[in-house]
Amino acid sequence: MDLKQWHCKNRHTLGMIRLNGNGIPQLMLYRHAVDPNAEQPAEVDLMIGPLVGRIPVRCDICDDVSLWDVSVDALAELIMGLKQDRLDQLQIRLLKGRVKPVQKHRNRARLG
Repeated sequence: MDLKQWHCKNRHTLGMIRLNGNGIPQLMLYRHAVDPNAEQPAEVDLMIGPLVGRIPVRCDICDDVSLWDVSVDALAELIMGLKQDRLDQLQIRLLKGRVKPVQKHRNRARLG
């Protein structure tokens, strides 16, 4: 299993990224962030995950918030597993989200 560290902007380690059997990235989140530059970095006592989706993660060392975002591959895998009625519902919702309602404005122009 190939693992890669996931950091906040200040390079504190928040967790590990692993690929599942289908090559989809998943986050294994640490209970507490680890400062790799500390004289004695803390040991990881708990991993939460695997997490898939859009999740804000706060570093408990520097208070930075990093966003773990769902990959396109993960979305595709989820959508491919839907039944036809759910696909139809999803398509309707996506179309509604792209169409902006028309706002009516009063014409305030004056003649003369």
